[in-house]
Amino acid sequence: MGNQQNMLQDAVRTSTYRQAIIENPDDFRGKSVMDIGAGSGILSFFSAQAGATTVYAVEASSMAEMVGVFAEANKNVWPGSKIKVVNRPLETITDEVEGKVDVLVSEPIGTLLFNERMIETYLCARDRFLKPGGKMFPNVGDLMVAPFSDAVLHWEQMTKNTFWKNPNFYGLDLTAAADRCTKEHFRQPIVDYINPESLVAKAHATRFDFTTISIESLHKIEIPFDFEISSPCLIHGLAGWFDAIFEGTNQTVTLSTAPWCPGTHWYQIRFLLETPLAVNAGQHVEGTLTLDANNLQSYYCKVFMKIKGTTISSEAPCIDLKDPEYRFYTSANAYCPPGTVSATGVGAAPANGGVMNPASPSQFQASSQPQQPGYADCWAQMQQMAAAASGSPGVQTNGSNGNNRQRKKPRAPAQSPGARM
Repeated sequence: MGNQQNMLQDAVRTSTYRQAIIENPDDFRGKSVMDIGAGSGILSFFSAQAGATTVYAVEASSMAEMVGVFAEANKNVWPGSKIKVVNRPLETITDEVEGKVDVLVSEPIGTLLFNERMIETYLCARDRFLKPGGKMFPNVGDLMVAPFSDAVLHWEQMTKNTFWKNPNFYGLDLTAAADRCTKEHFRQPIVDYINPESLVAKAHATRFDFTTISIESLHKIEIPFDFEISSPCLIHGLAGWFDAIFEGTNQTVTLSTAPWCPGTHWYQIRFLLETPLAVNAGQHVEGTLTLDANNLQSYYCKVFMKIKGTTISSEAPCIDLKDPEYRFYTSANAYCPPGTVSATGVGAAPANGGVMNPASPSQFQASSQPQQPGYADCWAQMQQMAAAASGSPGVQTNGSNGNNRQRKKPRAPAQSPGARM
């Protein structure tokens, strides 16, 4: 229940899904709907509120029982709708669903869009149960990446091997393990909120059209990029986040996890280079982010970056996407979005540009960071108070200036591709 509470209390996530469903009545009124990985059943209930006649809430875990309890307790809210709970993995459904449905709804999204590999189950539902021309909510995912510079974060990871540099630990020399310790920490992606000011180039976006893309194409994902650097700096790695887009008949709604948008329980993610790249303004950095699916419902990630026109390059060790470091639990320097909702508004415009190829992911330039009212003033105030509290200017800490939000615990990984625990 705690994990479900964590997701339900993510106001950005829950309210955006509700907006996408309720404000597209032409897609739900009188229609049949399937909710894949229903969890608490919240998307099923939104669909019923929007006028769906029949809603299949597919949930493989024991949470399916609570979906039925909630449906019975709230049946007067949607008298014209019938919610049917299907307590089994989607791949094993036989006669529990009558024919095909008009709409699929799901929250199949993990860190960096694809962690947990739930999107594959979403696509399986599309292939088996969606009528031709049926709607998917969401129907598009945009994966964004951008280089970042964060000397404090890099220093933190480099110095975590300090214990293993002890040449006389009860008479034992531990120094042979120091390099291994460093590599282990660099194999962990960093999950936290990113200070937008640490990004040193315009983000690059790759679009995935869930209505057409194949399951097999998600087993290995290669994302090439070419960044024009905005200022002289050391590049310490690659940052990532995503937008989920709901293109309904009545309107389009975007759920954004960008660094300049209100925080979500997905946060953002960063992959660190062991050796930073020194670059000048105007130089181009090219490379590839590669995601290889594994049997742990996740991906192994590789990052390669090279200064264009030179032989200078750097890469990250093989990174386990399912083994992140949640930095806001471990570092006093973790960034907290100042003001969050009040300072940054709700969401960002969907990324656009380029011609979409429905048969494969589309590479294009991400939208620029919006000018958020109050952001600069709020961030300056936070820095001043943090510096006063620490006694050393320039150190980012979580000061008590009213901008700190209660941290949500990270969502536990699903136990099977058909279950949203």
